[in-house]
Amino acid sequence: MDILIRNIDLQTDIPGVRETHGSDEHWGSDQACFMSAKTSLENGFFIQVAEYRGKIVGHAEWVLSDEPDNRFLYLGMLNIREEFQKKGIGAKLIESGAGYAKENGCAFLRTMPNIQSGSVYFYQKCGFIKTGDGNRTLKIKTIDGGLHNAAGIDKVPFEAVKNLPFVIGLYQYSSAHIWKVYNARHEYDERRVSSFNIDGSYVNVGAFKPYENASVACWGKRIAPELINGILTVGGGLGYKYLNFCVLNENAPCFETFDCEESGERDIFMERRI
Repeated sequence: MDILIRNIDLQTDIPGVRETHGSDEHWGSDQACFMSAKTSLENGFFIQVAEYRGKIVGHAEWVLSDEPDNRFLYLGMLNIREEFQKKGIGAKLIESGAGYAKENGCAFLRTMPNIQSGSVYFYQKCGFIKTGDGNRTLKIKTIDGGLHNAAGIDKVPFEAVKNLPFVIGLYQYSSAHIWKVYNARHEYDERRVSSFNIDGSYVNVGAFKPYENASVACWGKRIAPELINGILTVGGGLGYKYLNFCVLNENAPCFETFDCEESGERDIFMERRI
């Protein structure tokens, strides 16, 4: 099959990209999809499409995550039109990403496959292995009492990705990806996001309507009860009833003194050395 892998063209490819995702509501309208891709490109994402006979049949989004301890290329999204699946197109997009990673001095590729879709086996065939890392999502009731010792800021500075460990918010296995999700929103993004500095740690708190519960992302040197209390107090001050903290298993003991409701969902973390 004669497949062309190339960089996305925002002026011509948006309708085709939306079609590869079928009824996925995330892609909304052409305008929302355009702004999402445009904002991603402006913030360092590498976005490619697979084209067959003039039709977009695949879409992949990567981002360079230059973190304190390593530099890698993270695959946040890979989708192939249903009728073109199992024809080697996804593997071609992976190999294109691997070439880009090598050109940019990355040590490895990283992704979090969808467990329900069975895509773990696809990534294994493409050379990925499970890292052994795991995460937990903990739901905790907020605390009333104002904004504690938090200083409101416009957004978390991107320098936090390079200089501080990403300790809360492992909804994607990439600090740079989550930074973009919270701090590089566009006019069609319906989330409400607040940003703070709490004793040197940078925090995002964000939610979709009806704005009862919110999710947390945090860049800081370590998780401590004082920091968790500060975040919960910020959440209460913003009017949320609960906050969701997604953390690596190794950091879960930091929450033992809190009354947590734990989600049963788990993610799989995978890497491929370059």
